[in-house]
Amino acid sequence: MNSKLRPDNSISLLILDESPNDTETYVSALRNTGMAVHYNRLDREDKLIEALDDKEPDMILYTSGAGNISPNHAMSICNSRRKGTPVIIIYPEEQEPEPLLEAMRAGARDVVSKDDLDHLQLVVAREYTDLQIRRDLEQIKAKLNESEQRCNTLVENSRDAIAYIHEGMYIHANKGYLDMFGYVEMDDIEGLPIMDMIAPQDHQSFKKFLRSLDSTSEGSTLESNCQSSDGKVFKAHLEFAPASIDGEPCTQIIIRDQSLDTELEEKIQLLATQDTQTGLFNRRYLLDRLSEITADEDITHNQYALHYIQIDNFQKIRAAVGVVNSDSLIKEVANILTDANDQSDLLSRFGDHTFVILSKKSKLLEAEPFAEHIRSIIEDNSFQLSDNSIQPTCSIGISYLTPENNHSQELINQAYNACEAARGEGGNIFFSYNAEEMQQRYGGDTEDSDSTESLTQQEAPDSSEESRIGELIEHALEHDHFRLVYQPIVSLQGDTREHYAVLTRLLDENDTEIPPVEFMDHARRLNLMSQIDRWVIKHSMEELTQQRNQGHKTKFFINISKSGIEDETLLLWICDCLRELNAKGAWVIFQLHEADVRAHTQSAKKLIEGLKKIRCQIAIDRFGLTPNNEMLLKHMPIDYIKLDQSLTNGLCQSQEKQDQLSEINRSVQSFNIKSIAMGVEDANSLAVLWTVGINYIQGYFMQKPSESITYDTSMV
Repeated sequence: MNSKLRPDNSISLLILDESPNDTETYVSALRNTGMAVHYNRLDREDKLIEALDDKEPDMILYTSGAGNISPNHAMSICNSRRKGTPVIIIYPEEQEPEPLLEAMRAGARDVVSKDDLDHLQLVVAREYTDLQIRRDLEQIKAKLNESEQRCNTLVENSRDAIAYIHEGMYIHANKGYLDMFGYVEMDDIEGLPIMDMIAPQDHQSFKKFLRSLDSTSEGSTLESNCQSSDGKVFKAHLEFAPASIDGEPCTQIIIRDQSLDTELEEKIQLLATQDTQTGLFNRRYLLDRLSEITADEDITHNQYALHYIQIDNFQKIRAAVGVVNSDSLIKEVANILTDANDQSDLLSRFGDHTFVILSKKSKLLEAEPFAEHIRSIIEDNSFQLSDNSIQPTCSIGISYLTPENNHSQELINQAYNACEAARGEGGNIFFSYNAEEMQQRYGGDTEDSDSTESLTQQEAPDSSEESRIGELIEHALEHDHFRLVYQPIVSLQGDTREHYAVLTRLLDENDTEIPPVEFMDHARRLNLMSQIDRWVIKHSMEELTQQRNQGHKTKFFINISKSGIEDETLLLWICDCLRELNAKGAWVIFQLHEADVRAHTQSAKKLIEGLKKIRCQIAIDRFGLTPNNEMLLKHMPIDYIKLDQSLTNGLCQSQEKQDQLSEINRSVQSFNIKSIAMGVEDANSLAVLWTVGINYIQGYFMQKPSESITYDTSMV
């Protein structure tokens, strides 16, 4: 047995001995081995009883005969007051062996000769180590019981159908299982054979499966037809795994209705390809379909025209009639285009107020009359928006997919440039793309061959810089030309776990970093933030998985933009990403800006609740600038808030700021939420933040953002 003591613990001894000198000898001998000993010497029975009733010692040393108490009587007192506390009996040379044997039978851990101090040292070390192991075991058992209770709660509240069987008979089932098979209470199926839930045609194969299941301790799966209480048969996926209830072995079974999975897959596929506002195909679906078409080697017989349709002066319309009415306008235009479009053509919503039609009207004599038809019906339609009636117009650009012009990027950019030419003429007109005209109009090559998605989903950029940044972003998304850097988030309260904020840098043509302040606003205007979110999340998780595989307990704070909050497919994509990369949600803290959460409360709440279900944590960034913060903290399951940097700027010189920060921090922590101070630049601020009670800090005082993840969290 390993008798090495744990260095971070001291031993509390209760010593029953009439001689102070002998007691000091024992204690000195133990301390000479490196033990940290605290002791209380007693010499009477009443004092022993009082001491045991007052506090539990780690160990009791009893000198045989001390206080006129026999070994057997001493053990009786110790067992009645502190059963389980190790008792070591020290005996003089003249001691008769029989009382010692009786004490051992009563539970004494060992007997040691008064003159054998080496033996005493070994026994005390051994018993203390054993005591610590037993205490640890008790804690583990308590945690196991708590975990089992949580598991039971999860099973009971799970949407999955879960049941437990023993020898083919039900002993427990959750509500999901009862609902699946049409039962109300557990009493309805308790004692029933599981065979009653299997469709008759699968009885033989199921019996064979159960026999094979008994011979293995590992989980197994089975596809089978199940049958509900009303006789309805459905295809199901069954998962079997060994389990126990109240310590008795049994088998856990999880049943999933595959018809529901198929329905869910169809809904997910629909979300992935459909614009939720208009019901049209979305931008991504069009680009994927266009890529498939342009990859066709025999394109000679499958030529297409692409109509790029944009509502004129849409930003002015939105400012005049409001967001709700302008959204209604978008829907009505979508309905008009749907009615005007052939079923064989592909109609998609390409941007905020931009639509694209890909059709086989590949000749000028077909494509241009179609464009004129679309232009005229939109111009002639009177749109009723609440109390307003408006008559918007549109600009249309046309490009043609031919054997000579068969690149999807070029096709979109040509149609876009033709549309811009139409808008440049005042709008309400269509142009077919002509390279010579574009050259004369813009004085250079207008084609953007770097990316299929370099076009804005809102207004075309007014500056060449925004166009350049948009091209760089599209290129970075396609060719992994972003760079992730990491900044440590350090605890002021002794937490040594490794937390890092993930920051994004865009690389230009020379691999020079472009900081977020120089490209994020462009990305928002170009509606590219949702794509950037996904790139950052995926690559952050890849790095996080590597860190975890190397034994680091790293957690990342990863941003989700306003576009990500509004993206209804983001949550499912994150789940897929975690599964694909073998990562865990508990490793990630997703952070959202407070203003974005307030502006999109319902979408944010739905996303946050979904992320919490996969054990991700949530941080609110740029917190503390708006009133009524408590409402947000009260109604959202938040784990961290990151205080806006303006709250810490000039903190040391402003008592008013210190008082404001202290009040915000008290409010945050009253909801059991941890606070993070941003922009910490100096040691003086550090001292103030520690005094205020801030939990974590982030800033250049610790480390500037770096590609390496090597910060020593014990330094602060």
